[in-house]
Amino acid sequence: MRELSLAPWDISTSDVLEMTYPFETSTIYWPTTERRFSLDIVIRGPSGNISWYESNNYGANEHGGTHLDSPSHFFQGRWRVHQIPTKNLIGQGIKVDMSSKAATNPDAWLEVADLEKWEKENGQIPDASILFVYTGWGKYYTNRTRYLGTDTNDTNKLHFPGISPAAANWIATNRKVYGVGIDTASIDYGQSKTFDVHVALFEKNIYGLENVADLNQLPTKGSTVYAFPMQIKDGSGAPVRIVAVLNSDTSTSVASRIQITWVLLVMSYLLIQW
Repeated sequence: MRELSLAPWDISTSDVLEMTYPFETSTIYWPTTERRFSLDIVIRGPSGNISWYESNNYGANEHGGTHLDSPSHFFQGRWRVHQIPTKNLIGQGIKVDMSSKAATNPDAWLEVADLEKWEKENGQIPDASILFVYTGWGKYYTNRTRYLGTDTNDTNKLHFPGISPAAANWIATNRKVYGVGIDTASIDYGQSKTFDVHVALFEKNIYGLENVADLNQLPTKGSTVYAFPMQIKDGSGAPVRIVAVLNSDTSTSVASRIQITWVLLVMSYLLIQW
């Protein structure tokens, strides 16, 4: 019987973009969050007959740093972290750029018109994609006051861009994306009090990704994004590791690779039979 040899996916031919901030004591959390990230060293050095051993304890709130909001966070009966299908954590990366608008207005919104303009220039936002809103706010991440708009814990003083409720409803109603991410502390803008964007998206089981890093390096389209959260059972959110594989010509999507593999297998079978 002939053997079928499939060339492995050579990740070295692709550019991999890290879109996750490290967790540390300076990690950004919502101002009212009481439990922020902590890392306590248990041991770091020789241990008995072992020349070197490291172990730590850590703890944190679910919603801080680069993290995923599960739909249950703002909508009863929707998916919690462990219930989000794995396939929904992988999708084509789509970036809508509103940075010029945010540069002159820290309370700027992504509007429906911005989404329609993007589609006019790039085609319809594809199904099963992960949509990112680029505000340019990531450049302030290491400056908590500038990033949040305040150095206090008063949420009334928060100022940063976000998505308009109308745009969120448009996405939830007209497109079938898996998730929506942003390079600010919230998909709702800083002055929101009712978090209508969260509600509109989460009702449709569209998860959120917040404090996303290096969105300036993500192409407008054509990447494959992987957003895998810590698998917290019944979690309303979790830290998430987000990476994008760029150069779509050499980094075929998972679905496409599966399809190609099956085609090759079928062709091989037919050749063997023939």
